[in-house]
Amino acid sequence: MLDYAVFAASAFMAQVLTNLDNLMALVALMIVTGPQRAVLGFLLAQGLVIGAAFLLALGVEDVVPHWAGYLGGIPLGLGLFGAVRQLRGVNAQDAPAVPGSASALVTMLLFTSLSMDTFAVLAPLLADSTPDFRLAGVLGAGLAALSLAGVGLIGGRAQIMTGRLAQRLEYLVPYVMICAGLYILSNSWTDAVQ
Repeated sequence: MLDYAVFAASAFMAQVLTNLDNLMALVALMIVTGPQRAVLGFLLAQGLVIGAAFLLALGVEDVVPHWAGYLGGIPLGLGLFGAVRQLRGVNAQDAPAVPGSASALVTMLLFTSLSMDTFAVLAPLLADSTPDFRLAGVLGAGLAALSLAGVGLIGGRAQIMTGRLAQRLEYLVPYVMICAGLYILSNSWTDAVQ
């Protein structure tokens, strides 16, 4: 039981740390579109990303069961790319502007486009786990999405997530992706031995 809780906590942390940019966008969009549409769009996007990662994990298990762990090269490569960009001083692109009358669907599409790093970490993590652990990971990631929405609601009112703290936390994202990729790749060797 403790193993499942630890895996769920890993998926929770991966979801949170790869969604810091979404959290800042959520706080900004709450001011522009209102909290209901922004939070609904955010939660729909997170549900879509988590569901797609889960479906990919199921598909990879059926197609290439012993090679699923090598998907860890994706977050590793993206993380290294992001870290190199940070070292070179290249700023991340600003989030696209969304009009104040944007629907929850438009907001969902915006958050989905910002969540590709989450998908790149979560899909290999779920694909390289057993079905029971996969379910624990989905629950952990879902709980993280709900928690981020709650923090976004609080941050939208208190304006605590729009300062330097959020920018410093966002610098962690490439390193989280590198660690997740290395973990998934290192776990692949143990899967091959079994």
